[in-house]
Amino acid sequence: MHVVASTHGHADHLDPETLPAVLAGGATHVCPSGVTELAAERSGVEPVPVSEGETVEAAGFRLTAVPAVHPGPHCVGYLIEAEGRRIYHSGDTEPVDPGVRDVDLALLPVNGTLNNLDGAAAAALARLVGARLAVPCHYEMFEFNTASPDLFVAECRRLGQEHRLLHAGEGLTL
Repeated sequence: MHVVASTHGHADHLDPETLPAVLAGGATHVCPSGVTELAAERSGVEPVPVSEGETVEAAGFRLTAVPAVHPGPHCVGYLIEAEGRRIYHSGDTEPVDPGVRDVDLALLPVNGTLNNLDGAAAAALARLVGARLAVPCHYEMFEFNTASPDLFVAECRRLGQEHRLLHAGEGLTL
């Protein structure tokens, strides 16, 4: 069983073309409570709603919605816990203190031109949350998104923040 967590209602996070296939086979879809109707419409699956500060459990995962700041209502990040591991996925966000600390992995956007963290802010957030490993995301995905992860890598090095740059299709095992 799998869990898919959407952080907000923008099409690149709640994509009607890919969600049905990703959720096929009985995956649980968790999303902010303010976008459940949109999520159901786009995916064909009734999602599990969660509001900031709330926790849901699904398929062996514990997901807690944490603060995120991004245009539009109902944006959250997630603290995901399973098998003794803690993963922080900020979702799209501008700099914010999510109240999360001591995580094994932080997944952070680095395309600052789109109301998201830039590379330096993402590295600083990884340090703030005490990430043992930080991985940038949400870059080089679309024609209009020309952000590079280079600033993130340089700032992580400057801060002594462990990080890993993944390329499309590359996996990561904790």
